[in-house]
Amino acid sequence: MKGNILHILCIISVIFISCTDKNRTTVTTSSETEITSFYFTKLDSFPSVGSTTFTISHYAAQDTGLITNADSMTYKTPVSKLVPRILFKATPSSATVMLPDTSFALSGKDTIDFSRPVMLRIISSDLTATKYYRVVVNVHQVDPDLFHWQKLSTAVIPQGTASTKGLVLDGWFYLFANDGFKTTVYQSADGQTWDGGSLPSTLPANCRVREILASEQQDRLYYCQDGKVYTSTDALAWQVQDMSGETYVPRVMQMCFNDSVWMVTEHSANHTFHLAVEDNGTWRSFERALPDNWPLSDFTAVTFLASSERPRAMIIGGYDTRGNGLNSRWNIEYSLAGGYRYANFAIERPLCSAILGASAVHYGKRFYLFGGVDAEAKYVTNTALYSDDEGLNWFPIDTVHNRLMDVYSARTQTSAFVHESSVWLMGGQSRTEVFSDVMSGKLTSIDW
Repeated sequence: MKGNILHILCIISVIFISCTDKNRTTVTTSSETEITSFYFTKLDSFPSVGSTTFTISHYAAQDTGLITNADSMTYKTPVSKLVPRILFKATPSSATVMLPDTSFALSGKDTIDFSRPVMLRIISSDLTATKYYRVVVNVHQVDPDLFHWQKLSTAVIPQGTASTKGLVLDGWFYLFANDGFKTTVYQSADGQTWDGGSLPSTLPANCRVREILASEQQDRLYYCQDGKVYTSTDALAWQVQDMSGETYVPRVMQMCFNDSVWMVTEHSANHTFHLAVEDNGTWRSFERALPDNWPLSDFTAVTFLASSERPRAMIIGGYDTRGNGLNSRWNIEYSLAGGYRYANFAIERPLCSAILGASAVHYGKRFYLFGGVDAEAKYVTNTALYSDDEGLNWFPIDTVHNRLMDVYSARTQTSAFVHESSVWLMGGQSRTEVFSDVMSGKLTSIDW
């Protein structure tokens, strides 16, 4: 009996020792002090807080590092009460937040003021290493919606002329002027200092300079009049292609779109109007005739990449072949299935009675419309209009953020284009004055 009791006690002792060994925890220490990830708990009212990416850099000295965001958070993002989320290479012995006036152990739920200097001190779990990280949180200090305008030249031309056209080609700025008898072209490397003007060759004496088109893709200028197409690479020497005897006769340059130069041609027999594109110096007219109310003069055309990721063009206002003023906003879009399609946005959303002599650009995901008059010769707008839904609806610019009027006065037939992240405005005329000034405007956030 005693032997059985001893045998049972031995079994129980073995089981107890075995269970004790299984529940014993082995503590592993590490000399690691490295932070592997840093981000903030998101704020619903400021999405950039939770989505900001931070870079962790290590200095030559192994005990120091920098945590910062290269892309600044949006303007006015509050950073005085943020909760950081930090991941470590190994569990540290301690992580301490060090501020100018206090310090405390990091708990994972701390609300910290990152508008002032913040240091993190990390001590390894084996107590053999210490590392300090400086945390820098960058926030944009300038309003991203602020437009800065400046006038670079008050008058390029000493005396007023009847018509002007400003453009840029291959990094050079050009201002064409025609007084009804001759065309003069002025050029500048910076838009501020201009030469005294030169007379280009070949262009007709009564050149409608506002219809000169600049193509960055083809690196040349285009113009057509009386059935002839004129091209130039330097604005001074022009080559002539006479197409007046062909079936489709050139009438007006339309736009640069979808990597091609476009113009309007007239069928010599039917007297219908058609769009034509250039292909290696040869012009191909579409068989499909344009609507009767298609603009042939005093329109403005702008091209852009639509939200559908397809290239689109918008042709705004102008006069048709009968001389009627148009308020149309023709949109052209290409698809593999349907080819080129035309739609007039003004049918359901007219902007005004007519849009004549206006200029438009696509810039910073918005359209901007400058100048122009309506059918009653009243200014479409004294400042500028914008559209952020691809030309469907238009609104006056915010004059608090966009101080265009500091350098601009109401006018028509001004030249507008985008160059090197800025909007450029050149020339134009009012009821009493002809302008040859040069202005540029830049949106603060355009390079962010």
